Amino acid sequence: MKRTIEYTLLILGAIFSLIGIVFAFIIKTFSKTPEFKSEFEKSFNEQIQGSQDVPSSVTADQMLNGFSAFGNFAIVILIISILLTVVAIVFVKKQRILSGVLAVIAGLMSILTLNVISFLLLIIAGIMLFVRKNKTNNQFEDVNFQNDIKHDQNQSENEFDSHEQQQNRIEETDKKKKDDDPYIY
Repeated sequence: MKRTIEYTLLILGAIFSLIGIVFAFIIKTFSKTPEFKSEFEKSFNEQIQGSQDVPSSVTADQMLNGFSAFGNFAIVILIISILLTVVAIVFVKKQRILSGVLAVIAGLMSILTLNVISFLLLIIAGIMLFVRKNKTNNQFEDVNFQNDIKHDQNQSENEFDSHEQQQNRIEETDKKKKDDDPYIY
């Protein structure tokens, strides 16, 4: 069965996770620059002074450290999510259930970083991998089944034939099957 939709969703989920890594890296980098720190402290202090009602126990440095820590967390989680997605892509055709489980886990990990688009794509791909079953190729099985039915009908018609004649017919039918089907040895 072609799994083009699942492949596409998994690849798009990995791409959006990669975009999330880039944004997390940018947040982490900008939160450490002196210009950003001074501008953030200035606007943070204005917000605190503007709202007289709410006393704040959080300082601007603590907020910046929180941004940096969230950036580190997001980078690590999204890298793990991408690795799980790549493994899921590899196993889509061979083991769809394993691939679906990995896609769902990768989606749940990406939502921890507030990467909603990646979450949705990976969860949808995982659900599709669980629901859509592989088509089996029963082409030869159907032909052999019909031959077996004809063989059984011939046997019932000739119930009074000797056992040896029936055995010869079975061998001839099997030989004919072998000659007709190149996959039977």
